[in-house]
Amino acid sequence: MATENVSSVKSEDPEMLAAIHEARASMRKFLDAFLAPQPKQRAFLVKVAFVKDGDVEHLWLADLILGGAKPSGVIANPPLRKDLKFKQRVEIDFTYLSDWMYVDDGKLVGGFTTRLLRGRMTSEERTKADAESPFRIE
Repeated sequence: MATENVSSVKSEDPEMLAAIHEARASMRKFLDAFLAPQPKQRAFLVKVAFVKDGDVEHLWLADLILGGAKPSGVIANPPLRKDLKFKQRVEIDFTYLSDWMYVDDGKLVGGFTTRLLRGRMTSEERTKADAESPFRIE
């Protein structure tokens, strides 16, 4: 569902840090919609950083199970790390949350890092990405 290509972003990128902060600060909006979705709301995902040996990879997780002691999700984009697999169910550590999103009537809600990365694309890249995207970004 999350369609942006793998992007390398420096960990101290101030715009990316601001996008992550905005996602964390607004997580209540995501949870409210996730727990009581409206008829046209779908595709609830969270993006979480996975850290190993100093390397950080942010991955989108779908098919979320947030009830219980160990929230989990399914990796929704192919990871670069060899110890993680596409469509693997993993536990979610919300201290590493970097974004959230859902689609409401075809429009992206949340997706703060996605919006930032889209804004950094050339107009040609953006046109191509928008044509391939399953949602609109307004």
